Amino acid sequence: MAMQYDVKSSHATAPTTVTTSAVRLKGITVSPATASLRSSAVADPTVYKSGTYVRTSPSTTLTATVTAHGLTTGDRVFMNFTTGGATKGVYTITKTNANVFTVTTAASSTIATSNVTFYSVLLVELDTYNIIGLPIKIPGEGIYCPNGMFVGVGSSVTATVFYG
Repeated sequence: MAMQYDVKSSHATAPTTVTTSAVRLKGITVSPATASLRSSAVADPTVYKSGTYVRTSPSTTLTATVTAHGLTTGDRVFMNFTTGGATKGVYTITKTNANVFTVTTAASSTIATSNVTFYSVLLVELDTYNIIGLPIKIPGEGIYCPNGMFVGVGSSVTATVFYG
């Protein structure tokens, strides 16, 4: 068996699009800096929507308003909270109507109207609970990512993806 030389890597310290070219995800190492639940995901970078979110009283329920979000109750999405201080990560949504959904977060606080972008086509989801790095090798040819890769990492998490 010959050595594979076309594998590249990219290190993410914040949510970012790694590539927009068709690639195969070969592996990922997630490294949290805190000993608590942290979630990360690799998603299709072309399937996302942006809107606003609010938490009107100290509560764990966050309400997002995204025009024609296209989600159904039970869908899992990576939410990149670009303002407001909510914890970035993977959430299960509850659909309220065509433009509104809610998620339950671990932290309870009040957040004024802020901005969010969610990615709804998750190719890989990883949850970690302690500060030990979690290396995942994808067997075979890897996971095909026809539109490239968005790497979503939550607060206090870094990830290195290997692709080719």
